[in-house]
Amino acid sequence: MSFRTVVLSFSLLVLFTLQGCGPRITYSYSPPETEAGMNCVRECNTQRGQCKMMAQMQASNERALYDAKRMAYDYCSQNKDKKKRSACVYPFQNYNYGDSCGDEYQACYQGCGGIITPIIHQD
Repeated sequence: MSFRTVVLSFSLLVLFTLQGCGPRITYSYSPPETEAGMNCVRECNTQRGQCKMMAQMQASNERALYDAKRMAYDYCSQNKDKKKRSACVYPFQNYNYGDSCGDEYQACYQGCGGIITPIIHQD
């Protein structure tokens, strides 16, 4: 991650912290000026697509694992022995995959020579 991205991210975090819910932010993308830069951005798009696909697969696998653990918990909690029932562990859900795909794309885009400008909307 570039220094500029880190500074921008930190600045936005501070802005959100100071303003509670804060404004809505969108981004304006200015593409690189060279053909090599544009080829690079196309590669960024491919990588983002792969990232999202992998995130969806991982989330699907996590949902299936959670469902299996939940079934095991339900079975365990029906045990007539109170001591065994108290040992049943309720499963934890984790479906937060793919959150970094956008950040990775922005870093890649800027690495190709593109410029990303945040636009703050005061709603």
